[in-house]
Amino acid sequence: MIERTAIRVMFAWLGIAAFGATSCGSSKGGFGTGLLGGSGSSSGSSGGSAGDDASEGFGQDAGSFSNPFGSDASLSTGTPLGDAGCATAMSQVQRSAVYLLFVLDGSGSMKQQNKWTAVVPALKDIFSQMVTAADPGLAAGLVIFSDTMDPTMGAGAYPSSADVPTAYVSAAQNTAFSQRLSAQPGGGGGTPTNTALTGGYDFLETFQAKAPVTAGGKKVLVLITDGAPTDGCNVLTSAVNSYPSNPCVVLAGQKLMEAQPKGPIETFVIGVGNFPSTAAITFDPSFLGYVAQAGGTGPANCNPSENSSTSDLCYFEIDPSMATSASQLQQEFEKALNTIRGEVVSCNFPIRASGLGTIDPTMVNVEVGGKIVLQDPTNGWTYDSPTNPTEIILHGAACSEAKGNLTEKVSVVLGCETQTIPK
Repeated sequence: MIERTAIRVMFAWLGIAAFGATSCGSSKGGFGTGLLGGSGSSSGSSGGSAGDDASEGFGQDAGSFSNPFGSDASLSTGTPLGDAGCATAMSQVQRSAVYLLFVLDGSGSMKQQNKWTAVVPALKDIFSQMVTAADPGLAAGLVIFSDTMDPTMGAGAYPSSADVPTAYVSAAQNTAFSQRLSAQPGGGGGTPTNTALTGGYDFLETFQAKAPVTAGGKKVLVLITDGAPTDGCNVLTSAVNSYPSNPCVVLAGQKLMEAQPKGPIETFVIGVGNFPSTAAITFDPSFLGYVAQAGGTGPANCNPSENSSTSDLCYFEIDPSMATSASQLQQEFEKALNTIRGEVVSCNFPIRASGLGTIDPTMVNVEVGGKIVLQDPTNGWTYDSPTNPTEIILHGAACSEAKGNLTEKVSVVLGCETQTIPK
């Protein structure tokens, strides 16, 4: 079963693009386009994280909601603006770009316990959801090492000629994913995790978005493995038997701290093995935990050395011994992948006023899924600064609704008095 507690939400940056306006009045003078036109920064100083519900579940399907707010009655909603004569413009939020590279272990042990027959359809489902979303703010690629289609037989370099470089997830890209996933595990070369990670990081460092993918995105590597490394990160080698100094752990930490445009690169880890592990040579939870923690994705206060309880793991643990079928194991993979998807999506929306003229912060309303959300620091939205706002931040249930669906629309309506929670 997938286990990881205190899921930490990673914050990306999103922009607002005007798509329509009406001429039913004028907004009050407040502050001009110069104040709102900045692109923002992705530093950890963004104030929205504190208001988000870090225990939200992101494992739900990416299908549309028949009632966007039916799943959480605590969401603060207001009176629909409808044809209100005060509205002067509307802007639909476009999610900031995220560039994903999945690095999948195709070594021989992935044949066992339904691992391969579960992870392949899970990845295919996730890629299909990306095609349906048709989101220009999302690009994905796939590297598989040591499977029967790996032309290097585990020697690298990666991505190999068989792999799928990160790009916009079109129907053609999805076909390429399906073809790459048609191989079988066990093509030789052991478990060259160090070689695969090094190649994956190198690729993401040099990645440049091409249309229709938007530029300035966040870089994320997702490692999926069931084994311990057999190359330069082998923890049983005397020179690297200390986890904090293990080359793969050090590498993940270096890439997280790397400056733009090469980085930073976050590293998520999905470990597939019986837990607790009785032999680090076959499945090493501590190695996985240290890599995830160094890569910036371990929850606060997680224990990278944990090998007895799933309550404080730093990585996503999928235990095949707990699944009764390949179908159940597939569901666990999809939950992990959807959780990662939720963590890299943000509830912070930098305000870009290009084309909207002067904006009064007291005359702004926010819609999620077509419904007005009240200005509320608990289950609605706020500015990062009420006197000098540069971004809108969703909180609690409103954040959860926006994250729970890749196609959920978040919009800003200008010109009408801001609806707030009752005083």
